[in-house]
Amino acid sequence: MSPLILRVLILVNLLLAGPALGWRENPVPEPDSAHMAGCSSSRPRTLLGLLARPLTLAEMVSELERGCLTLDEVRFRPGQDTIESLSPARFALVARALGMAHGAYRVSVPPEAAPGWPPDTLQARRRGVRLRDELVHYGASLERLKEDPGWPISPLVVAPGAAIPMLVRVPEP
Repeated sequence: MSPLILRVLILVNLLLAGPALGWRENPVPEPDSAHMAGCSSSRPRTLLGLLARPLTLAEMVSELERGCLTLDEVRFRPGQDTIESLSPARFALVARALGMAHGAYRVSVPPEAAPGWPPDTLQARRRGVRLRDELVHYGASLERLKEDPGWPISPLVVAPGAAIPMLVRVPEP
């Protein structure tokens, strides 16, 4: 039996035996920046990142309509505001979803802080502005995608490299 077939059989057995091993279909969310900010996804978690798929346009619009969309695929270079891991097609899809959802939204990026250091709110704002500019470049409306006002002291601070950007609905006046 080839090693590839053996690995596939092991994976299938693990997935089928999931409930018997105590795995839950919808486990308790991990305490990451998106969940701590009240921006949780309705998508079920996957086993060790396997079988994960990106959100479809309809799912993105649904998340936005619920009030918040986490951009799990967006990663920044450490210590910089450079986006390093989202394809132009995904930017265009997020921009299209913003156009289909009702209301105005803001880009929110939680500040990062190493243990014993203050949160880097300036870097968080720069990252939010950079992400907002990219979404506008790919077709999002500048009028509906507001700039995050930032806060002097963020209620949510994450470890370096763990910041997950979010699109949060702005309450209507």
